[in-house]
Amino acid sequence: MKFSLLLFLLSSLAYGFDKDFITINDKVPHEFNLLFDSIKIEIKTPSEKVKMIGICKDLNDNLGSLQKEHIFMLMKTEVIKSTLEFKFSKIRQFDMNESLIKRLEEDFKNKQAYLNSFSRWIWQSIIAELNYRKRMGLITQTTFNPNLFQGTKRLEAQRFERYLIYLNPWIDKMDSLDAATFNALSKDVSWKILERINARSLLFKRYASTATSEIKTTIINIPQKLLELEPQDIKEMQKDVLPTTLEEQSKIEKVEALKEIEKTTPMDLSPLSEDVSKELEKVTEPNP
Repeated sequence: MKFSLLLFLLSSLAYGFDKDFITINDKVPHEFNLLFDSIKIEIKTPSEKVKMIGICKDLNDNLGSLQKEHIFMLMKTEVIKSTLEFKFSKIRQFDMNESLIKRLEEDFKNKQAYLNSFSRWIWQSIIAELNYRKRMGLITQTTFNPNLFQGTKRLEAQRFERYLIYLNPWIDKMDSLDAATFNALSKDVSWKILERINARSLLFKRYASTATSEIKTTIINIPQKLLELEPQDIKEMQKDVLPTTLEEQSKIEKVEALKEIEKTTPMDLSPLSEDVSKELEKVTEPNP
């Protein structure tokens, strides 16, 4: 293709996604919306953006015929489970007590302006989870130990101990990483989540015939110009070679996008507490 047109396509991707490349809010859960907006900001190369377009096209194709409640269930479940089940190579040991919660809350105040919305959701959700257990009397000034409780509270403490298998790795990263590194981590998690949702969506399309609707809906609005990329265009974009001016403009666009996404208020972010209890119940309950 002509160089000028290719440069235009590279430019449009380097500057950031088209403003109309968005989720349809009433079709997807809030958690997925935060993930989608954040990964668009964190993506830095044309090849990643081509990958993002491809995944979103598949999601439209595979989920578009499902009923709204099934789309919500699939996306919400996968965002929560994939986040909590993300594998970390090393985890530090630390005391689970009220002092830890206080330290995390103070650290969040210092970092939140630099975290993308999905990173902030992870932070606030896990802090909400810990405060929920604090109100239950499970997290106190002393180090958490389920053997210190009796009766029903001991059962709740044992259940929380199993949840900590999933929470502790994230708490460690929250406590040890700066905002930029944490954003990079949440970006890695976001890719895993998108891939898992995509894989699950294909299974839904094939086997969940009772969940399908006769009306085809759009989950993610993808501008037509992004759908019409030719194979040669995609090949060039995957080389990730950008003129210097485009790299500079890309940085400017990211800063502007961050300003917009930071308008999200804490009230927009839902805690994990209830969802964790529901979605991880099967894997955290001991075998009979």
